[in-house]
Amino acid sequence: MTGGLPLSGVRILDASHVLAGPFATYQLCLMGADAVRVERIGGDDFVRHHGGSAELRTQGMGGSFAAQNAGKACILLDLKAPGGRDVFLKLAAACDVVMENYRPGVMDRLGVGYADVKAMKPDIVYCSLTGYGPQGPFADAPAYDHIVQGVSGLMSMTGTKDSGPQRMGLPITDYIAGLTAALAVAGALHQKRATGEGQHLVVPMLASVLAFMGSYAIDAQTLGRERGLQGNAPFSGSPFAGRFDTVDGHLVVTANTAAQAVRMVRALGLADLEPLAAGTAPDALSEADRARVAEALDRTFRTRTALEWEEALGAAAVPAGKVRGLGEILAHPQTAAMGCLDDLPLPGLEDPVKLPGLGFTSDAWTRRPLSEPEAPGQSTRDVLAGLGLSRREIDDLARAGAVAGPGLPPRSA
Repeated sequence: MTGGLPLSGVRILDASHVLAGPFATYQLCLMGADAVRVERIGGDDFVRHHGGSAELRTQGMGGSFAAQNAGKACILLDLKAPGGRDVFLKLAAACDVVMENYRPGVMDRLGVGYADVKAMKPDIVYCSLTGYGPQGPFADAPAYDHIVQGVSGLMSMTGTKDSGPQRMGLPITDYIAGLTAALAVAGALHQKRATGEGQHLVVPMLASVLAFMGSYAIDAQTLGRERGLQGNAPFSGSPFAGRFDTVDGHLVVTANTAAQAVRMVRALGLADLEPLAAGTAPDALSEADRARVAEALDRTFRTRTALEWEEALGAAAVPAGKVRGLGEILAHPQTAAMGCLDDLPLPGLEDPVKLPGLGFTSDAWTRRPLSEPEAPGQSTRDVLAGLGLSRREIDDLARAGAVAGPGLPPRSA
């Protein structure tokens, strides 16, 4: 190890909520940034009570919150109360990055938009993560993952003719947008080192998802048709690839090349299919030959367990894997070997849970230890004291309803 974390010293004011924005800032925190999470007094960020055990949800430590907010200092703030806006701007002036994911114009109307913050901190990197961006017919429309999956065309290719369009099993568009925002912020911070200037980043969820669909976009524009519902059909179109039933579960195989297909049929003992194995392109085989291949593979894979086939095909250098549940792969030695899990302490649990963190490792720095996620307003007094506010000034803000947190006086009637 040769140095500290790459974003050590970077300070983030995280005014985002739900999933995409908090996930973006969490990725940056894992690389060394420090974040202050701003929550609205009396707010309704449902992720605090979503996921995990009933005990965790009751404490506001739901799995959907805890998974992307560990280590952030949490404060409670009301921007509409006397003094609330000033506190936000002071916090922003002490930070390098502001992250928000409200609909376009909301932060401006509250007096804490990019222009307001830039006036206090000219080199601020201000990231606005929205559903559709500030222009266009959808600009003011609310957006959640399920909606963006539908609007983006993602659902139009997910599912089968029998099921119809379906959403993916996790809120994938939130996480794609979050990673996109983290990449955008990292790039802006790097540019700031050279220019000394900040910038306003706009990260629409829709644009983030479309960026992953370039090859499908070319199909739609050059073929005059779309791929449609894909089900378990392989991306390559190879008849020697797909999802197959086994004795005890399911197996995915992607013999996309002729060489892989030949090795596959040999490993399966299907020598009669070898003359067809060169036809891995989507239109290389007749419908009758494709049906013959499908029937033989289906029949053969049902004779052994998924793990047995995974091992046999792996030995033959054919890409294949047992379909596993998340719990199974978390406990798998391969996951431990990759070093992608962090220990996350949670209230009421004797042992930490294993939490997937950064999807990469570096030989220049070690992973940052996680601390227990904070309760709402847990750090309000400490964060404001760090701005130079006296105890009396902080208490006065609490009585005015601008801030709240444990140990602070209640709002005056």
